[in-house]
Amino acid sequence: MVNKNHYTFKKTVNISFDTMKEWVGNIFTASGLNEVDSSLVADSLVTADARGVYSHGVLRVSLYTKRILKRTINTSGKPEIKRSHLGTAVIEGNNCMGQVVGDYSMRLAIDKAKQHGISFITARGSNHYGTCAYYAMMALEEGMIGFTTTIGGGNLMAPWGGTDARIGNNPFGIAIPAFNHYPVVLDMAQSVVAKGKIVMATKTKTPIPEEWAFDKHGVPTTNADEAMEGTIRPIADYKGYGIATVMGMISSVISNASIGSSLMDVYEDFSGGLNKGHVFGAIDIKCMTEPLEFRKRMDREIDFIKNSPKAQGVESIYLPGEPEYISYALQKRNGIEYPIEIIEEIKQISGNFGVPSPL
Repeated sequence: MVNKNHYTFKKTVNISFDTMKEWVGNIFTASGLNEVDSSLVADSLVTADARGVYSHGVLRVSLYTKRILKRTINTSGKPEIKRSHLGTAVIEGNNCMGQVVGDYSMRLAIDKAKQHGISFITARGSNHYGTCAYYAMMALEEGMIGFTTTIGGGNLMAPWGGTDARIGNNPFGIAIPAFNHYPVVLDMAQSVVAKGKIVMATKTKTPIPEEWAFDKHGVPTTNADEAMEGTIRPIADYKGYGIATVMGMISSVISNASIGSSLMDVYEDFSGGLNKGHVFGAIDIKCMTEPLEFRKRMDREIDFIKNSPKAQGVESIYLPGEPEYISYALQKRNGIEYPIEIIEEIKQISGNFGVPSPL
């Protein structure tokens, strides 16, 4: 099972995980990042693709390299701690790649949770960091619960009852370990779909469902190009708008990162760094309960949910993150299935930087 919900691929190419990671990493190195940061960014993108989350995979290479070449990214900077107290901290990202800030901040969150049982780290001065799951899942390696939120890539949705874009989709991710089952990993934006899925539709020249977005006049549209000029629809209407609002505030207001009128569009504004805000946290389960018993209780709840009588036509009931785990295992073993349009785009970018294509 490859998790390709929300994507329509007309023609595909199969590429191994390691081949794609090395190729994309070499592109980022040629663009100006050091090898360590290039490998990290490449890993985050190719991991997203392997998990079936193509909206946050190598689709982003074009945007990221453009922002690097436009000097909106500090390619030589390093994140630093500006304020620290017990399990909390404020990180200055110094306009590094978002993945660099995210990796640094989540590792600090895990370290502080080891010391204090729980942590809450907020960052500013960052950029687009990829999927939330990539960071939340880092805590699983330590047997912890991980969570993260981020301000979105620009104001993409209207306030409920409004007409212009003033709210980001402001996603969050939570990862919870289990015993015999896959960990439960929820990674979601507050729009019906992430804007990246609409971007993918513009590249593959395929229509989008009517419930995904509005055109610039506030009318639902199936045309991806019209959707890019309009706004995206929040999940559950006013409820999704409410979640997006508070996730944005948590992500950016504490650290004094961009939000509202100061939030720049990652796709359109190349005047400088995005000053994106994130939050990272971890919970050390053993501080509150016996970890093995916790994992077994998680398994019991997962079994209870999965054993619900299935609706007609449904083969299996999945927990959040389960389709992505299945997709990752399959595509890590057999190679990642990519739409030909994205591979051709990567080839062109690769050629522009003088990086040999492995294909």
